[in-house]
Amino acid sequence: MPSARDNIEIRSEEVQEILGTPPSWLVRYGTTIALVTIVIIGWMSYFVKYPDTVEAEINVSSVEPPRPIVADAGSFISDILVANEDTVEAGQTLMAFQSKAKYTDIHILEDEIVAIKDLNIATVERFDPPKDLILGEIQDALYDFFEKKEAYEVGASGKLQKLSISQLNQQIRRARNTIQYERRKKETLEKELALANERFIREQNLYQSGRSTLSKVRQAQEEQLTKERLLQGTESNIKNKEFEIGAIRKEIDGFEEGSKQSKSSLANQLKESFIELRNRLDAWKKEYLVIAPINGLAAIPMGINEKIFVKQGENLLVIIPAGNSGLLGRMDLPIQGSGKVRSGQRVIVKFASYPFQEFGAVQGEVARKGKIPNNNRIQIEVKFPEGLETTTGKIIEPSQIMLGDAQIITEEKRFIEWVFERVRWSIS
Repeated sequence: MPSARDNIEIRSEEVQEILGTPPSWLVRYGTTIALVTIVIIGWMSYFVKYPDTVEAEINVSSVEPPRPIVADAGSFISDILVANEDTVEAGQTLMAFQSKAKYTDIHILEDEIVAIKDLNIATVERFDPPKDLILGEIQDALYDFFEKKEAYEVGASGKLQKLSISQLNQQIRRARNTIQYERRKKETLEKELALANERFIREQNLYQSGRSTLSKVRQAQEEQLTKERLLQGTESNIKNKEFEIGAIRKEIDGFEEGSKQSKSSLANQLKESFIELRNRLDAWKKEYLVIAPINGLAAIPMGINEKIFVKQGENLLVIIPAGNSGLLGRMDLPIQGSGKVRSGQRVIVKFASYPFQEFGAVQGEVARKGKIPNNNRIQIEVKFPEGLETTTGKIIEPSQIMLGDAQIITEEKRFIEWVFERVRWSIS
């Protein structure tokens, strides 16, 4: 009779036989299923393409780089005419430095000068800017023009030539009386201006301490400006009368000496005076105004405010060029692997400031590949024909510096080719 140990061994052999014998259906169809699976995988690996990429960091900015504007000389900023991130146009005044002139009056004079298209005596003679402009450093150039204009008009009209010396002296006396009256008026206005300045400063101090309102400050400032213009108008009247006296004296001297200045000579002096005024205006603008060189966005650094002193060479603001069409990305690729990069290849850019999971990526293309390595790296330029629209349909606003990661798709390889390449590399 078999023992219990023999029974266990018999049963173990039966179990091993059952486990080691595959199901009949697997024997019948297993080879076919395996073959079909291999064929499907091979088919998919042939038709499914896998992108071969080269990766590097990218820095995106405008084709025309941001324009930093620095102070040409140390000076106080009197007015800032734009806010941070305001859109500006080329030629727009952005800041004004402290000066004896009012920049608004400078622009009025400039508009009057620009209106003179042809530099001939007829158009120059019609040049007649307001007499109360506060022009500070170039006021004397305007006075010189008015003096030359008075001399030309007197010489061209010949109105003084018909008068006797006694009549001419009588006109001088009348002009002197007018000058005395205007000087008394000037003294009164100077006192009124001093009081207006004190009121303006007081209102400013009260406003800063919370005991006045902005409207009162502006009212005091307007009163100050009105007094300044009245004073400037009086000064211009005095100058005009002095010019008139000078013209009459020249007429008297010419009458006594029998010599007269020609009309053409007076005309040339008038035109030269106008040109000098225009040149002085351009020089003043260059020294005291900050003007936008291009269209774009004004970025004003912190700490740049009105009434502060800036040193020579200190950054005042940066103009970021407008528009997305001029965006250009720059990549530095290692020499190894860069030989596959060609112009026109697709570039996928993921910006660091815009998470890929939320915003997606931006597509560009290789615009240019550098030919000369620098520090064992090749520079690649990337353009963005479609702007900064992401794969999720969102538009990214350009900023001064945009950093991210970029993948250059050098070619679309079949998956099976990619696998064989990896196998060859591992074997070698």
